[in-house]
Amino acid sequence: LIPIAQEAFLTQLFETGFFHADPHPGNILKLNQPTEEGYVMALIDCGLMASIDTIDRDNMISAVIHLANKDYASLVDDFIKLGILPPDSDRAAIIPLMDKALTPYVKGGGAKKYEEELMKLYGMDDTMQSKVGGFQAMTQDALTVLNDVPFSIPPYFAILGRAIVTLEGVALTGDPDYGIIMESYPFIARKLLSEDRPEIQKALQEVLYSGTSDNGSIKFNRLLALLNNAAGSVSTQDGAAFVDLDSVPEDGLSFDDGLKFLLSDNAESLRNLLETEVDYIVDILSRQIVRQAVNEAIISFTPPRPPSLPIFGDIFPPSPKLDEVTLPILLPGVNGSSSASIGMLTLKEFSNIIAPKLNQDEELFALSLSDAAGELFGENVAEFLRGESVISVKSAQLILSGVRSGVLADSNLLSSDNAKNVLNSVGSLLSSLSRDVATDNLEKKVSTAVSQLDDKERKCLDEITEELIKRIISRATERLAGVPRLI
Repeated sequence: LIPIAQEAFLTQLFETGFFHADPHPGNILKLNQPTEEGYVMALIDCGLMASIDTIDRDNMISAVIHLANKDYASLVDDFIKLGILPPDSDRAAIIPLMDKALTPYVKGGGAKKYEEELMKLYGMDDTMQSKVGGFQAMTQDALTVLNDVPFSIPPYFAILGRAIVTLEGVALTGDPDYGIIMESYPFIARKLLSEDRPEIQKALQEVLYSGTSDNGSIKFNRLLALLNNAAGSVSTQDGAAFVDLDSVPEDGLSFDDGLKFLLSDNAESLRNLLETEVDYIVDILSRQIVRQAVNEAIISFTPPRPPSLPIFGDIFPPSPKLDEVTLPILLPGVNGSSSASIGMLTLKEFSNIIAPKLNQDEELFALSLSDAAGELFGENVAEFLRGESVISVKSAQLILSGVRSGVLADSNLLSSDNAKNVLNSVGSLLSSLSRDVATDNLEKKVSTAVSQLDDKERKCLDEITEELIKRIISRATERLAGVPRLI
């Protein structure tokens, strides 16, 4: 019953803001049979209850994240917001004291383990000299807290502390190493992914961007780690005591489960946060792919240099430089017109307008994205995103796999027999030219994941895909708006 009681307490504390403050064994009942709603446990004796407002709940969620990640500098800010510390707190003095007082607690194991860890921290062993020295250092720290740190305890904190200590005492009877901070982290991760209140969004940004500015780039290993944390799989550091934000658990979510979770209501906050980021990523990668594709086309279609003839030398005119030849190019309409138009551009000019050159930071980010995609989907995807061999049978197979799997197109568009026949025919033709087992496996992997989505999740995926395509078209139209039209 411990996981259920813990979930009940965390739900009361962080969602409803009204919690049972005396969850001792006599007040926790296991039901003989589940209720109609599926409940298997009940709490009784609600004489000792307390309320916490939304702002304090959000600040407490932020505090748990920083405590679990051993980010004591940010924890000071949380304590200031909660009214525990004053705004002018001496951070240089407080942070080391936090480390000594809170690190042993986060490691779990109750009072006995806390005492053992505290003695190690102060260098106290079996010798009298070490005990005297350690006790003196501990006393000095305690006096520093009492004299130099003007902390205060909010009214609800005392009753909250009682509830936590009581619940931990129950849990320690079944698990001697139990620690509520680490055990509650998956619940906190789910809160981060599902809610869009400003404080929650700020905490989520800190986890995914490591406190960088708005111009910073998302850390995808942290995104994958957070998704796994929400599913209950947490990697740890520092002797298995603290959450490792940058490590993806080996026994974590499969691609199928990860996609399903990402498209569910439980990840709405994350999707809102990633909306601008995904648009930025699509722009960077599409520019890289387009520029490389145009370069490949220029090289492929440029005729070879005419040979030199003995005695006469280079009598033939040199091959034209295809990237400098002005060509009529089909362009989108202007001023909101749906009719196509034609402009005169060289391929180089067209490439520079529709896909501006990436700067150094964008190139590095695109490279990291390609590597991450390669680890998840295979080297073929990484090569395509890097713009390698874009004009090739392999790339055509890759795009076709994305369409047939349903991840790149609305499922309704692919439901007709004619559409399926066309896709299968094109696929057969490409396979006859070059068989790629890796691409086949990728298609199976993605198709399986998409097929497991329910109607609501599938609709969410279609809406995201449709919106991204609209933005790509709109961005290209805006970039080409200044090109003079002949027609």
